[in-house]
Amino acid sequence: MDYTQELSLAVDLACRAGAIQMGGKAKGLDVERKADDSPVTAIDRACEALIMEGLQEAFPEDGFLGEETGAQAGTSGRTWIVDPLDGTRPFIRGIPTHSCLIALEDAGDPVVGVIHLPAMNEIYRAATGCGAFLNEQPIRVSDTRSLSDAMGSALGQVERMNEPIGKQLLAAMHAWDYTYGFMDNYSYGCVACGRLDLAISLLDKPWDSAAAACIVREAGGAFSDIEGNRTVHNGSTVLSNGFLHDAILERLQARG
Repeated sequence: MDYTQELSLAVDLACRAGAIQMGGKAKGLDVERKADDSPVTAIDRACEALIMEGLQEAFPEDGFLGEETGAQAGTSGRTWIVDPLDGTRPFIRGIPTHSCLIALEDAGDPVVGVIHLPAMNEIYRAATGCGAFLNEQPIRVSDTRSLSDAMGSALGQVERMNEPIGKQLLAAMHAWDYTYGFMDNYSYGCVACGRLDLAISLLDKPWDSAAAACIVREAGGAFSDIEGNRTVHNGSTVLSNGFLHDAILERLQARG
């Protein structure tokens, strides 16, 4: 299946949303709180409106799942999954790791992924069978083979510290060499291009990880939830260079 047209449009829309984000930095931000107490701004909503309009005009039969507007059913068996401004908290604070995320899921499989970090001038992109790229350069995951040599990133061990999985994640982190602070989808991009060896989140929604799942896989790595299922819909994400995937899943699933 050729997803060239879909990838091209996703990159274009992500860049246009990135321009909105960068323009918004110069303005005073009216920050609201959503039902889950996470922040949202007019920039989040403007970016999602732009992306949704562009996707629905080009592919009207596709479904849509956006962080701000929710789900809209389609008839094609495909769904666009969008986080218009990943990292709203960093964005509000002026930290440059905020991004725009656009993915296409076809029959449950992430087949197109774009991560655009406008403040860092980085665009990670991939489509099934086409490889993964950072800007115009092909990228590959690392070849680290041992957890004791790995540099990883994790999110959720604090929020879920009183649950078994939170404790298992913390224990797993002790097994690798160095833990890098979780910086939104920048961490996921770093796995795709080999800067990091793995990244784990216990808090992800589909729009947080669908784009990265495609990009990391096309860069030679692996993705799953913490149980090893290849899906972005179960609330957790494990991205790795592939060599470390089974070892980290074994630790995450350890009991006792």
